[in-house]
Amino acid sequence: MRCTLALLLLNDLEQKYNDRLITMPLNGDYKFYRIYDPRGMREFRDGTGSDIIMAASQIRGPGTHMAVYCSPSQNSRYLRKYIAESATELNDISEVGFHQPVAEETMCLRHIQEKFRKSQATEVIPIMQVWDAELCSRTAIYSLAFQNRFCIQNAARNNLTPCEDTRRKIGVEYLFLMSEVVLGHKLYLQTDKYDQQTALVWYQGYLNIFQRSKSASIWKPKIRSIQDTEDFDYIIDFIAESFNELASIKSALRQGGNTIIPTPANAQGSAEVHHVNKELYITQQLQRLSQKDLRLTEYPAHGLIGPFVK
Repeated sequence: MRCTLALLLLNDLEQKYNDRLITMPLNGDYKFYRIYDPRGMREFRDGTGSDIIMAASQIRGPGTHMAVYCSPSQNSRYLRKYIAESATELNDISEVGFHQPVAEETMCLRHIQEKFRKSQATEVIPIMQVWDAELCSRTAIYSLAFQNRFCIQNAARNNLTPCEDTRRKIGVEYLFLMSEVVLGHKLYLQTDKYDQQTALVWYQGYLNIFQRSKSASIWKPKIRSIQDTEDFDYIIDFIAESFNELASIKSALRQGGNTIIPTPANAQGSAEVHHVNKELYITQQLQRLSQKDLRLTEYPAHGLIGPFVK
């Protein structure tokens, strides 16, 4: 049995440049983690007529929607291709043109490069000299820095974005607001545990998890090397905290053999240790999952974003 979690981000009622589709195998097949431009896809592909069983969000508008696809005979590669049949893979350029169209980023970059050209090579340019309501929003400036076009430093000369030593520098006095750097000014599935808040966000073209102490205003990324596909396991586990069936499916898949021992919490209330058929158990979990609202819950972004250093 193989299963894949799919997330479909729709930003409007009509197709938009920054819609995204992500596939994340639940079996641990890290190489099949993929990010796509869904190219107008407005709903998850149905499994009818195949040996694929699934639970999918009933999409009725913008948001981040979830689906789980499973097959007793097909592998993770097949599931990935099936889910993303009409989509275009983005490889390592997911952050380009994500928070604003590429044309706006290009215009902003030219504006900043002109400021750099007129200054000394070692000079740190204050952000107020490049920020322009029409040419360069703070969001666009941060996005370009994240793409390593230049670096952003605070007053103590600490880098706030990934930075190569040879890049020019833009200086800021204050940290960026989370609402300026996460898509749609939104957090997803925010949890409050042990004096700590955790949330999933669409950040610079990728999904990431941010955490902060309830007593602090600064959010810090849990995943600091977003190009490392093995990190998506953190994302699956975090989403599974809100959907017990997803956690049960992942646990079942990672047990060897055709039978499994469900954990007591997921064994229909029974504390007895007993074996069940893996395929039947996963099918039951999918049926339960399909009865839930699989659109990820949204919260307004708040607080500040701390340094992001790869």
